[in-house]
This record gives sequence, C-alpha cells and structure tokens, in this order.
Amino acid sequence: MTQGEIKLVRNARARRYIARVLGDGSLRITVPRLGSQLEAFRFAERIGPWVEEQKQKRAARTPPADWPAPTAAWLARARRELVPRVGELAHQHGLRVLRVSIRRQRSRWGSCSRRGSISLNWRLVHAPPVVRDYVIVHELMHLREMNHSPRFWSLVDAAFPARPLAEQWLKEHAAFLSS
Repeated sequence: MTQGEIKLVRNARARRYIARVLGDGSLRITVPRLGSQLEAFRFAERIGPWVEEQKQKRAARTPPADWPAPTAAWLARARRELVPRVGELAHQHGLRVLRVSIRRQRSRWGSCSRRGSISLNWRLVHAPPVVRDYVIVHELMHLREMNHSPRFWSLVDAAFPARPLAEQWLKEHAAFLSS
C-alpha cells in the first residue's frame, strides 16, 4: 500500500495501533497517543497480507438486492419500525430509554449513551427481525453495563439467546455499513 492509501487518525484513548479497511479500499490506522507516523506505516507494512485478504473479502460481497441508498422514505420507515420496537423491548426488560434516534451511521449498527439515549443505524430496517432485536437488546443492556465486560455479555446472552445467529448476519453484512 502506498502512503496515499493510508489514512492516519490519532486517538488519545487508543492503547495500540488499530487497522480498518474502509469501503473505498483505503486503510485507516488509528494511532495511539504516544504512537508515531513512522511506526503506523511500519504497522501497515506488517499487516499487508491481512489488508489484502480484507479487500478480497469485501470485493466478493455484493449488497442484498433491497439494500438501497438512504432516502427520507427509508429513514422514515426505520423510525416507524425501529423506535417502537426499542420501547417494546425496553419495557420487556424493565429498562427506561430517554431517547431513540435513527442515524446514517457508517461504522456502527447502534450505540447507547450513558444518559439513556439509543441510536440505531437506519440500515437495520433491512435486517431480519432477529438481527434488529439483537442490536436493540445489545444497546439496551448497555443501560445496565456500559462496557463489553464478561458481565455485559452475560446480560446480553440471558436476554437474547439467539446472539450467535444475529452476530453472524451482522458480520457478513458489515461491509454495507459504509456503502
């Protein structure tokens, strides 16, 4: 890879160099607070075979036939379908959500703030219901545990036994987040 195909992003909270192949085929390297540009490019060289493998996997994937670009209509549909489902699942698990927003996120299926706001990716409207519910339950469990500790995963597994099936679908379709 040439340096032009590599984007460096410094993150003061990062503890190590992190690589991500982006939708356009470029490589984004997250550089830790005390890291250097030189070491970031060395890191990119070391992981070259992994980067090429990721590019090939991405190229082999094709979006589902009904995977449209975001429009006001799709965003409205996502709001109509996902927001009430968050309320239902929150009630089922005895949790209170302050706010639900539907966004055009490029790297996440969902997120949860400490204040009780949940954001969901509009593309979830194209996911199977089991996948939608898993993402929502995952974010709801962050209201009880704001990390990905073993305790958090125990909460998720207790609330959603079909997690492996949903995670497999999400893994297979992750490339379409940035499309």
